[in-house]
Amino acid sequence: MPTPTQTHNDKPTDEDGLMQETFIKGIAEIIKDCTPPKGIGINGYWGTGKTSALLQLYKALTGVSLKEKIPDTSPVIPIWFEAWRYQHEAMPIVALLHEIRAAFSLWNKVLEKSGTIAGVTFLGILGAFDETIKAASGGVMSPKLSDIPKIAAEYEKERYRTALASQDISNLLEQAIETALGKNKKLVIFIDDLDRCHPEAALKLLEGIKVYLNLKNCVIVFAIDQRQIERALKKALAIDDGSDGHQAREYLEKICQDIYHLPLADKQRKAEYLHTLLKELKLNVQSSIHTTCLAQINAVANTYDCLPANPRKIKALANRLGVMLRHNENLAAPFIIQTSPPRIYELLLAMAIIYTFHRELNEQLEKNAEYINKVIIYARQPPADLTGIYEPMKGIKPSFSGAEPLPTNPSDSNVFRLHELFDSLSVITTADLKPFLGI
Repeated sequence: MPTPTQTHNDKPTDEDGLMQETFIKGIAEIIKDCTPPKGIGINGYWGTGKTSALLQLYKALTGVSLKEKIPDTSPVIPIWFEAWRYQHEAMPIVALLHEIRAAFSLWNKVLEKSGTIAGVTFLGILGAFDETIKAASGGVMSPKLSDIPKIAAEYEKERYRTALASQDISNLLEQAIETALGKNKKLVIFIDDLDRCHPEAALKLLEGIKVYLNLKNCVIVFAIDQRQIERALKKALAIDDGSDGHQAREYLEKICQDIYHLPLADKQRKAEYLHTLLKELKLNVQSSIHTTCLAQINAVANTYDCLPANPRKIKALANRLGVMLRHNENLAAPFIIQTSPPRIYELLLAMAIIYTFHRELNEQLEKNAEYINKVIIYARQPPADLTGIYEPMKGIKPSFSGAEPLPTNPSDSNVFRLHELFDSLSVITTADLKPFLGI
């Protein structure tokens, strides 16, 4: 178990916290079995764990974590590329090609030492990458060859540069990759955060990939929020026909033939993830009370589907719950004598959710705790007119209308998911709320 901490960060992980192992292994098998060129997308809303899914896929394919040495037995040679870091480059594809070249330089040095590949062939392979980079950058970014022996430079010149006039640059790169990897390995490029790039940068990178990396030994895996990337493409391609983004989707499908949606966590998985996060926090209470407290919060989350299907947002909620419990070390103590699930735990989780996801509503409750009565009315039946006294709820989307569930985004934080919980609480006094306000 990790060392207890006061707060969780948003660092992605290759550990499966949402029981997605079957999903990840399925994509890994598809990559191993497919015939490239192939583009694969892993689609999810911001904060739903796309980078973590990529890291888990990387580990499933190679057997090691990112930045660890790739074993010779790996069926793939992975390249990791964070697209948003290079969005201000004139040609983002050049940055990606440099990343690939650097990885191949390390890989082929290993092969050269083992005698698998000759030194002159190794330098020739790098020469192919140099020429591709030069072509992609319009001839202005050809890597320096000052540290390459003269004989190797001559080899590059004769083998590649004179041939460029008669053969496609992609074929050149394809042959170089096959020489380095053999026919049984694939180059798998993981591209993260493409949907965070400026529209023009995203389009340039996709166009560059289509031109230079549409290769018979190359698989590209994108982590994307499909709705965001389609909006970006629609803007970059100047599609202004009043459509819903169909043309942008068609363009994306040319690059990503298969798009897999991250599985949405159900009520049980969300509750278990929150429980796991809370167990890793310092709560400054006795271990027996700590265990009981977390078990009761878990019971509430399992009873009411009140959490967003978004790991980043659940982390923020866990951090908030940690603050609330640490603020009053005795807050948890009386809970253990309550009935299950105790009312006070329901209030604890509800107020943590309001604080974390509904700022204006929380501010109103901080000013006037009696406003909770309006919240209960809203929870039972959202009024049609959200002006006046209901103004703090104007930016909130209800997930129920009476007893009828409404279609909502499962990930968005502005969705009100406390209808059933507040309805069950019925009457809430200001004294009930006092322990949870002003923290």
